[in-house]
Amino acid sequence: MLMAFLNAYFGPPGGVEPGQYATVGNYTAYPYSRGHIHIKGPEVSDPLDFNAGYFTDEGDRDLKKQAWAYKRSREVMRRTRMYRGEIPGFHPPFPAHSKAALVSLDAELDTSAVSDIEYSAEDEVVLEKFLRENINTTWHSIGTCKMAPREQLGVVDKDLNVYGVKGLKLADLSIPPENVAANTNNTALLVGEKAADIFIRELGLGQPAN
Repeated sequence: MLMAFLNAYFGPPGGVEPGQYATVGNYTAYPYSRGHIHIKGPEVSDPLDFNAGYFTDEGDRDLKKQAWAYKRSREVMRRTRMYRGEIPGFHPPFPAHSKAALVSLDAELDTSAVSDIEYSAEDEVVLEKFLRENINTTWHSIGTCKMAPREQLGVVDKDLNVYGVKGLKLADLSIPPENVAANTNNTALLVGEKAADIFIRELGLGQPAN
């Protein structure tokens, strides 16, 4: 899991008073769930067969990781000196009687003595429903045309050739077979450099050896 601490409000727009806010984003770097994307026709305008596949893994490991990360990020923020409460639009709608209920922005807080929030069975149901309804992707999506053997649902081979299509190569971040737990810029540069080596070799453009 990756946690990003951002000095701005990244939640749903509307209904938020002007002020200074902080946001914690939780990211599953290496999900177990798998989706799919397939073309359904020869035209660019033809609709795709696409399913992101969020939270479809056996045993709900991805869901459990996100639930854990949500709880941990709340505990981290509640122990900071800047903490003044929580914005409802960014949280599950826990019942008002719950010990997990949100802290309003005008609450009187003592961050020097904080105990972990207790989540009841009812709260766990609310949290799971919230995650299933609100989970989404963010920047740096990759791997829609992964490099792998065709029998492993690969799209390109080791020389970037698209299976079943003559004269077409892919050389971008659609080809990594797995996610990258980092900003993808360096990975993109590596793909481009390796692609250039392949093109030079296949086109016979290399400098002769001395």
